[in-house]
Amino acid sequence: MAVLSKFSLIGAAALLFAGAPVHAQQGGHSEPAPVADHHMHIQSPLITDRIREMKAENPASFEGMPEDLSTERSGADAVRELDRAGIKQGVLLSAAYMFGFPALPLAPEDMARRMRAENRYNVDAALASNGRLVAFVGINPFLANASDELDYWSRQPGASGIKLHLGNSGLDLGNAEQVDQLAKFFAAASKARLPLVVHLRGAAPYTAANLATFIDKILSQAGDLPVQIAHGGGYGGIDQPTLDALAVYGDAIARKAPGTANLVLDLSAVAQFDLATQPGLKDAKEKRTMAELRVAYVALMRRVGIDRFVLASDWPAMQHPAEYFTAEQAQLPVTAAEWAQLCNNRAPYLRPEWVQKKQP
Repeated sequence: MAVLSKFSLIGAAALLFAGAPVHAQQGGHSEPAPVADHHMHIQSPLITDRIREMKAENPASFEGMPEDLSTERSGADAVRELDRAGIKQGVLLSAAYMFGFPALPLAPEDMARRMRAENRYNVDAALASNGRLVAFVGINPFLANASDELDYWSRQPGASGIKLHLGNSGLDLGNAEQVDQLAKFFAAASKARLPLVVHLRGAAPYTAANLATFIDKILSQAGDLPVQIAHGGGYGGIDQPTLDALAVYGDAIARKAPGTANLVLDLSAVAQFDLATQPGLKDAKEKRTMAELRVAYVALMRRVGIDRFVLASDWPAMQHPAEYFTAEQAQLPVTAAEWAQLCNNRAPYLRPEWVQKKQP
């Protein structure tokens, strides 16, 4: 069986959600509370079994990960977490793409069947929630069933968008064939009016040049489609590549690059990691303290525009939303007014004008 390669360095949960967890302070919730949690995960028994298979394949990669990752979770569980945190709405990001993970391949028919079922589990949870939950289906854009899955869900009530975990899908922005394939998928999503939540960073080189390729050749195909970049432009935490990426996104937004009209970044997992203290980092910039990295990140947030950032917990990969947002409020060096603005920010796909515009 294939090895998990560099993903094992950041934890196998990064293949599914973000990276290693942190234990946030307990009790209460942030004040004010966010109006929406833009990055949550539930999972059916199918995904739960898949994670257990991964865990058996590489148990060391799951050390320290929350047990919730190996436990079935329902839409009702997500609503309870929202209620506990005082949050009105949550965005469910289906992890159905996990069935297409290249390192643990399934037969194509089995993969497609499981992916469809997992996406249905998320969509049905949203439909049953009386508007509390919004469901994004999970697709691996490089698989043979990608177009069929996009087309199917574009016609289904309760499917509000698509989650792409391009780290899990093995994207290399230096691969021209993959870039072309992904650009066509973005164009198809735009035509179908299905907003995208994109986890972009994975094991492949994450350079300013590669980010420019993503923006110029792929994101440009989205038109005015809402696109949300997960984990604040990285894969969790703040390190120099994440800062560099955020600067690239900011420059693209400032010059009104095609595809950036409704571009936002979610802050899931951003404040919770201390990548700068990992062993083996030698660059002086990478050895800055976490506090310095957070100051640099917030400075870039202000340059990009606070209105371009939305709050997100990545539940359950990090913590329960109530504890996560309390910790994030304490850790990010934003002003009280900026935190209040972040709490009130909604991704464009949650705003009434987009919902009304999308109605047939």
